[in-house]
Amino acid sequence: MEIFVIEKVTKVYNPYFKVLDEVSFIVKEGDFLILTGPTGAGKTTLLKLLYREEKPTDGEIFYKNFPYSKLNKRHFLHLRRNWGIIFQDYKLIPDLTVFENIKISLILSQKKVPKIKFHILNYLERFNLAAKAFKKVKELSGGEQQKVGIVRAIIRDPELLIADEPTGNLDPESIREIIKIFQEYQQAGKTVILATHDPVILQLNAGKILRLEQGRLVGNVQTSC
Repeated sequence: MEIFVIEKVTKVYNPYFKVLDEVSFIVKEGDFLILTGPTGAGKTTLLKLLYREEKPTDGEIFYKNFPYSKLNKRHFLHLRRNWGIIFQDYKLIPDLTVFENIKISLILSQKKVPKIKFHILNYLERFNLAAKAFKKVKELSGGEQQKVGIVRAIIRDPELLIADEPTGNLDPESIREIIKIFQEYQQAGKTVILATHDPVILQLNAGKILRLEQGRLVGNVQTSC
């Protein structure tokens, strides 16, 4: 099944700053797609178009054959309940604890989780964050906050995971652990779309690599096994 079909998508910020220029590609169910390219290539903008924080200037995006241009805000709120989004700037609530940030995400997703405290602590243990569960987010390091953002996204067991530079503040060993977890999701039939320029990730041959340069798609290398 085709999850996303991106057809000649262009994004221009007024007056003449073209960030994306007729980008087209397809994301199928169970894909692990890595968007790469230099800073300013358009990776983050493309992800924002996929989760509808931004709208394209031209072109169309289809999600499971439904054109984005025909969907309203209520439709997107419903869709995003089944998506996990990892933001480059984390978007955590700094004055709440790690546990509270993650619990809010589960509540908003309307996932029915028995023994919610045990469920959250179990995930935090997997990321070596259990000891930080009841500390406020603002007391954590950047790398720890990044891990909390990842837990918040994947604990919902999303059908689609969209991650924008999810490992920017992590050491190489932690990066490999995170990508392994993402691969486990993909192997379970979930879809992963990840934007990065991290050479550690690119060397892991985790999936299909799409390269953006100056807003145009210039490379499509199949590396998944």
